[in-house]
Amino acid sequence: MTIINVVVLLLTPLGVISTASGIQEAVKVSVPLGVSACDAIPVAEAHYSFGTALAHDGAVLFTEFNRREIKRWNPTHGTASVWRAKQTPGMFGLSANKTGDVFVGIDLGDNGNPGKVLRIGVDGIEAHIIEGITRPRQLACDLAGDLFVALEGGKILKWDHETGRSSEIMSAQPPVNGIAVGPDGSLYLSEYAAFEQMPEGYSRPKSPGVVKVRRPDGTISILSRGFWRARGLALSGTQLYLCTEADREDHGNSGLLVRINTLTGAAETLIDHLDYPQFPAADAEGRIYFTLGRDNKLMRYDPASPFQAISSPAPDVQNAFVRGGRITWIPSVDGTTFTIQSQSRTMQGFLKLDEGASSMDGYIEVPANKFDLSLDPLYHTFDSEHPSPGIFELPSVEAKCASGTIKVEVLPLRCHQGQRWPMQNVGTPNESPAPGFSEQPEALRFYYHWSPPKNKQQ
Repeated sequence: MTIINVVVLLLTPLGVISTASGIQEAVKVSVPLGVSACDAIPVAEAHYSFGTALAHDGAVLFTEFNRREIKRWNPTHGTASVWRAKQTPGMFGLSANKTGDVFVGIDLGDNGNPGKVLRIGVDGIEAHIIEGITRPRQLACDLAGDLFVALEGGKILKWDHETGRSSEIMSAQPPVNGIAVGPDGSLYLSEYAAFEQMPEGYSRPKSPGVVKVRRPDGTISILSRGFWRARGLALSGTQLYLCTEADREDHGNSGLLVRINTLTGAAETLIDHLDYPQFPAADAEGRIYFTLGRDNKLMRYDPASPFQAISSPAPDVQNAFVRGGRITWIPSVDGTTFTIQSQSRTMQGFLKLDEGASSMDGYIEVPANKFDLSLDPLYHTFDSEHPSPGIFELPSVEAKCASGTIKVEVLPLRCHQGQRWPMQNVGTPNESPAPGFSEQPEALRFYYHWSPPKNKQQ
């Protein structure tokens, strides 16, 4: 998989200048990157997944690359199921139109332009509508039902739903990954980063990527810049959401979720310390879904329902966040007792719902050195079930509460040490990062979700 990093800048437009290429570029000033809370939550298992899309019925579809199937997550019931079980190699990005058709980008490598785009009709009929391409990345549909495809090599294709024909409508600086289309026909795309070839034979990012926009009149401009390893895009109203995989040095948990105003280009980091977030999608309520390719999760971010940081005087807890209620570590006469047991560590406190809330959730962050865990990655050779480096042992966890139901799962927070490149022993079973690189977990994030008995909900 590709790993990325983004230095996200909060940008304010000051004016417009004309560049040598003729592209109009906003002049911006930057402010420092801030640290944000754990506002994205895991909602489903998504094995080595890249593409997400909102189906016409409101369900979230996502591809599982190595398992060669498409999964469906039902946001009403919180359940995941196989949506398309037919085994198809290379399923990567995907999109869906308003009439129920689903489009899948199929990446089958580089030799001979083997890539395709598969259309899965609402009537169940399947057909390859684009063939002879290389490395299709994100896909997006407009309101009319036309499809737009970003090819990593820099081409942007459009498939016309009426004629069934595809054509190249623009080009961009490769690698190109993300694409989104607005209701007015504006086309947004993300350029991953500019690379340079090193004397040692490897390439590395030289300058950060940008987000461009092609307006309906054909004018192309740089909307916002400063994003290392810019990956996928999702549009919700006038807000464009960008996932960046990692930072320039390819550290784990250095990806970002960024929000860009499509009118001004102003950008803000919403969530940092994500591990390789991929191609996002927005639902009708403005919630953003994206997958974490290595942590095997489908995540959801709700801009209308942020988490709040809380004091964390409990032993070993270095950070804590909550939404929909209050959590305390001292006895509360109107609170519900909960206990999270992980190895020899016990976290105990009291949960209290906010008025009108039906459930509450949050994160409890504990330093990794408080647990007896191996610091060595679990896998040194990779297969279809374990395709990625940087996977580490996580502690088992048992959660209990005095009433209702509490669920807990653990996500790692990897450290940032050294840089991944130049890789050693490339192309061999002993391939490994550069000396001094480490992404061992420095902390563990315990995500909890508590649902009280219905008769006790306030």
